[in-house]
Amino acid sequence: MPVFEDVSSWPRRPADLPRVARPDRVLLADPEHFRVVEAINVHMCDAEGRPNRVDPAAARREWEAMRAAYEELGVEVAVVEPPPEWPDACYVANPALVLPLPDGRREAWSARMVHRLRRDEPRLVAEALAARGLVVRELPDPSVPFEGTGDGHVHPGRFLLHGGYGQRTERAAWEAIAAAHPDLDVLVYRLVDERFYHLDTAVAPLTETTALYVREAFDDAGLALLRAAFPDALEVPLDEALRFACNAFSPDGRHVLIERTCTDTRERLEEHGFVPVPLDTSEFRKGGGSVFCLKLAF
Repeated sequence: MPVFEDVSSWPRRPADLPRVARPDRVLLADPEHFRVVEAINVHMCDAEGRPNRVDPAAARREWEAMRAAYEELGVEVAVVEPPPEWPDACYVANPALVLPLPDGRREAWSARMVHRLRRDEPRLVAEALAARGLVVRELPDPSVPFEGTGDGHVHPGRFLLHGGYGQRTERAAWEAIAAAHPDLDVLVYRLVDERFYHLDTAVAPLTETTALYVREAFDDAGLALLRAAFPDALEVPLDEALRFACNAFSPDGRHVLIERTCTDTRERLEEHGFVPVPLDTSEFRKGGGSVFCLKLAF
């Protein structure tokens, strides 16, 4: 099983791995019922420890602006409508991981969410992906926690997977996916800071060689592995990472949808030839996520 946690044991590099197509569609979940009812990450409470209060009208405006941004970039958008009892379901990246395959197919791995409040969300997302032609797979051990694209990044353009573990996902989940695909390399990172509870809060792949990342989320082994995979990686300042700068998303390797208040990161992106697309995600940040969490690329 090609699962690697130490750069010295990883014999290949991204350019050595088979090419895969970047996803060209995104799945969004309507935010009609989004609210904070239970603090399941450290970002969901105010300074007094009370659950953050969401402004539904503002959240709707933010979500519609994000949808319009995808459509303006030519990205096909599909939408699911979660029921009222799923207040966190707008963070649709978490209930599944879509893996592009070298033969052009795409398969989805259904998540097993850690918190009871989100346990039913994978069913809705799996049904939506299956209806759009994807094969949906389950981990062989249903007791293993696995939070989908929240903790899993497909390396842009290569048959390589980056997996976070230690807070919401167990290492065994990545071992199971690696066992299903002997030609797939899986790089795993232990997440060491509760503020970066998912990999998608700590690193944002942009191109085959470039990603945004925040140093504080990783141990030394993880940093070395990340920099080997992305030799042109751009470090994000901690204050902007806490405003979810690393929860950005690039659908095409050029444009980067990113929280608008991360101005230093936006400037660095421009200096390196990217085109930032600033978006207001202030309401969704109250739930612990931003741009990347709010979509599932497939």
